[in-house]
Amino acid sequence: MAPASASARNCPICGGGPRGKAFPYATRFDDRDFAYLRCASCATVFVDPVPQADTLRRMYAKADYHDRHYDGGDQAPYRDSVAFLSSHLAPGKRILDYGCGTGSFLCACADLGYIPVGVDFEPDVARAAGARAGCAHACIEDFEAAAGEPDFDAIHLGDVLEHLSDPLATLSFLVGRLVAGGLLYVEGPLEVNPSPVYWSARLFGRVKRILRPSFLASHPPTHLWRTDAAGQERFFSRLQGGFHLIAWKLEETGWPYDRGGLVKRFIADLARGLGGREILGLGFGNRFKAILVKPSAAPHPESVA
Repeated sequence: MAPASASARNCPICGGGPRGKAFPYATRFDDRDFAYLRCASCATVFVDPVPQADTLRRMYAKADYHDRHYDGGDQAPYRDSVAFLSSHLAPGKRILDYGCGTGSFLCACADLGYIPVGVDFEPDVARAAGARAGCAHACIEDFEAAAGEPDFDAIHLGDVLEHLSDPLATLSFLVGRLVAGGLLYVEGPLEVNPSPVYWSARLFGRVKRILRPSFLASHPPTHLWRTDAAGQERFFSRLQGGFHLIAWKLEETGWPYDRGGLVKRFIADLARGLGGREILGLGFGNRFKAILVKPSAAPHPESVA
């Protein structure tokens, strides 16, 4: 494993230093090279350097990202997501969807009697999502500039956290908008968690690296870090304010092998069969759902740990 450069950034999940490159190793996008480094303290793999603002805009442009990867056709995952939250939150409450994308989660919230508000990185994405769900919306820049008193009963981040260069700082800002007793609901990928898909991809990637050591991928580094279940839970423990984890669920989708050939689909089916199970102390799955509650007497966090 190649050593990390002296100027490489620290792990965004635990704060530990990097020890070298790891799968998927490196990619080139927007005429810039991005390395994937493994944390020396936890299992997290993270992108270095952090993409600059102009690169982020190109990565997340509506036509090239949201319209291509999220067509909004299958509403079942979003209904299931809101149903998971509804076990802990009564209808009629205000929910902020931070990183609202196509607006599918907003629509599912409205259908179950919640009052959703959408926020996204790009103004045109936020406008389209708000129009689709018929709810209030804003771009992240405007939302942060207008920050006020706590006014949300729940804040949701679905497949968002892994896109943030400093996820702890972002959450520390957002939870200041939660009312006392409010819920922080986060769901997303666990890309280095035990799973036959991950193990297979890592093995194939290692073989490819041996055969073609100079190979450089060309995909945009949209996921700025990849972690496992233990790392994700440790990350939440760093959030100031006395938050308590009240719900946790591991799942498996088989992605992206569920879209591959016969062998890959077999591996995906095997992974789905193991998803959510614990075997020999290993919790299997490539996705998580987590709900944390803000204690009634907790002060608003002013800084990150």
